[in-house]
Order: sequence, then C-alpha cells, then structure tokens
Amino acid sequence: AWGKEKKKQLEAIKNADPREHLNVVFIGHVDAGKSTLSGSILYEMGVVDKRTIEKFEQEAKERNRESWFLAYIMDTNEEERAKGKTSECGMQAVDLEHRRITIIDAPGHKNYVP
Repeated sequence: AWGKEKKKQLEAIKNADPREHLNVVFIGHVDAGKSTLSGSILYEMGVVDKRTIEKFEQEAKERNRESWFLAYIMDTNEEERAKGKTSECGMQAVDLEHRRITIIDAPGHKNYVP
C-alpha cells in the first residue's frame, strides 16, 4: 500500500511541473573549491545579480579573502564566511524553461560530514 501511495505522490509532482528535474551536488575534499564553483555557476546563469556580487566582493575584501566572494553565494551564514568552511549544505533552485535544477553545496570538512 505504501508503494502505491508513493507512486501517486510522485505522479502528482510530475503533473504539477512536467519539466525535467536535475539535482547537482558538489562534494569533495575540504578547500577543493566546491562553494566557489557552485557560486560561479549560479552567477554565470544569472541567478545572482551584479549588485549582490559587488556586495560579496566588498565583504570578502574586508576579510582579506578577495577570492572567496563567489563562495558567499552558497555559504550564507557568518561562521562559514569567517572560517571559509562550509558547515551545512547550501541549496539553490534554478528554474529554466524546460528544466528545474537544484544545486547543493555539501561540506567537505571531516567535522561536518556524517
């Protein structure tokens, strides 16, 4: 019975939004550039506006971390920005004409990975 109910739920989701859904998860070693890469992709896709990027550039410069500004798109809490380490998964949905994409930035530090 549970299996039939789950199938009904999935079918309802497909009917509500028939676009293909793609999940992209960035995983890897600490300091491998996962947050910067995911932030760069979001910026290039136009998800983040130039004004927000300028704000992040200024914030990163004030911390003497000029190269981290794109990581701030996904690393949203103060601890992550101060330490330069992702401590919780960052997630951003992107809606395109024919596809929905969810980008997830996973922590790489051993203290944050289960």
